[in-house]
Amino acid sequence: MNTSTAQAKVMVDELIRCGVSDVVVAPGSRSAALAIAFAEAEARGEIVLHVRLDERTAGFLALGLGKVSGVPAVVLTTSGTAAVNLHPAIIEADLSNVPLIALTADRPPTLRDIGANQAIDQLKIFGPSVRTFHEMAMLDPVRDPVAANRYWRSTIARAVAAATDGMRPGPVHLNAPFSEPLVPDSGGPDSRGDLVLEGRSDGRPWTADSRMVAGMSTPLDHLLETLLGDPVVPARGVIVVGDHDDAEAIGMIDELADAIGWPVIGEPSGNVAGCDTVLSHGGLLLADEEFAAGHLPDVVMTVGRVGLSRAVMRMVTRAGLHIAVDADPQWADPGRSADVVVASVPLPPEEAEVDEEWLASWQRADLLAAAAVETALAAEGAVLTGMHVARATAAAVLEGGMFYVGPSWPVRHVFNFASTTVSDGYVLGNRGTSGIDGCLSTAWGAASAFQRQEGVGAVALVGDLTFLYDSNALLVPDTEDEPDLVIVVADNNGGGIFSQLEQGEPRFAPVFDRVFGVPLSVDIVGLAQTMAVPAVAAETLAEFEAAIGAALEAGGVRVVVAKTCEREREAGILASVQRAVHEALGSA
Repeated sequence: MNTSTAQAKVMVDELIRCGVSDVVVAPGSRSAALAIAFAEAEARGEIVLHVRLDERTAGFLALGLGKVSGVPAVVLTTSGTAAVNLHPAIIEADLSNVPLIALTADRPPTLRDIGANQAIDQLKIFGPSVRTFHEMAMLDPVRDPVAANRYWRSTIARAVAAATDGMRPGPVHLNAPFSEPLVPDSGGPDSRGDLVLEGRSDGRPWTADSRMVAGMSTPLDHLLETLLGDPVVPARGVIVVGDHDDAEAIGMIDELADAIGWPVIGEPSGNVAGCDTVLSHGGLLLADEEFAAGHLPDVVMTVGRVGLSRAVMRMVTRAGLHIAVDADPQWADPGRSADVVVASVPLPPEEAEVDEEWLASWQRADLLAAAAVETALAAEGAVLTGMHVARATAAAVLEGGMFYVGPSWPVRHVFNFASTTVSDGYVLGNRGTSGIDGCLSTAWGAASAFQRQEGVGAVALVGDLTFLYDSNALLVPDTEDEPDLVIVVADNNGGGIFSQLEQGEPRFAPVFDRVFGVPLSVDIVGLAQTMAVPAVAAETLAEFEAAIGAALEAGGVRVVVAKTCEREREAGILASVQRAVHEALGSA
């Protein structure tokens, strides 16, 4: 057994012992020993192997797998720029605390800095975005098999422990130089004889990480007494829930809000649609300046990574007291307004005065906003907007199913118009950096992991540019199992969200499409079909609802393109919705 093969077999075996179950391979030469070892493990039924041609797509697929399962997926690349293409997914994993192991093959150090082919400096190429970096030493297992075995296995065990750290999980980077030969010897063991490089006899990891990390919740009044010297809980409070991965926090948020009569505003991936005091249109309410001024809370509590809505963030920064709940050492506080940060949602106070009118006023306004939204959208007749698509897509999510929400307009439309629709399901998105890259790959990986756990189909909602940016995600070998995933594309032919931002002002009209809207007029249905993915288009709400229903029933990966109205018209309709909400609130 040559050195490359021996090292690869040990590394793969130890990864499996440490609980790794999914591996994404981007084909290459320098990584051949590892790729072959992973393929052999797949044949033995020990892992699920995914193969992708595009390393950027491979990285985001691994991200999606780990985001749902909580187990780091391994993504393997060859040397050179192939490794660099993992960087966007690494950054998203870092900021979203998603476990992931980037395993990059490399040329030996002797080939660096001399102009050797496909050799770049891969040491710490991901910078501070990884929890840990290690370059695998090039050891000779024949000279000292015990030392080599211990080193390879303990290094893998440490990497998995770092990726799954209880306080701050995330990506790790292992750079593995390999010398030729890069594939197993022909005709069986080589002249140096068989090597015995075994793991623990009972199948355990070489080093089991049993560190205990716990966060203790404190009653809210105790927390306030410690912070302010006053245990009195203000009656006028609001809880804002952003992106997080703490399933236990949802029930604690519901319990606390119920006990003290505070409304809850939840971003889609906050997954608080089932909470008793959650609002359906909190963002629209706070976008109304008069309402926001009359409902400035004495205290606001943020949970996880917030920041989707400018109007909500204005409230957070203007509140009398800001309690941030985030166990991450780099806690989320984009407005730099947090008075205190705690690791877990506080328990209900032992004593508190509840102002029932405070919550009631929010709930009445929420009902008025809901009626205004219905009236304003109905007034548009047969026009199909991104708001219609977001509502219909959220409504189509299967009971107990998964809903991946893409960035830009889709996540904001879901937040403003369908935030409480998916109350019995799992909503997620790439909210670490909120970029448009890798979204289809992330959704594919997340759907695969989710269905292994729950057995229920998934839906993804993205914009046309997001789809085009990661369309390589649909290039999948037909030998691989595919999840039941319906990808909905809200196609407004360009960057629609810019129409609602400062760039959309009339004075920028001469350059808007050139540098912001960027209409490409791509036939997305045809593009998907060239990749052997069934796809249909819909131009009315009725057609869209029928298409997504048929796609869910058919199973597999399918694309449904909703041909929405022009971006300028959608921006106008959004403005009319906000005016309708303002008028409804003023009439109360």
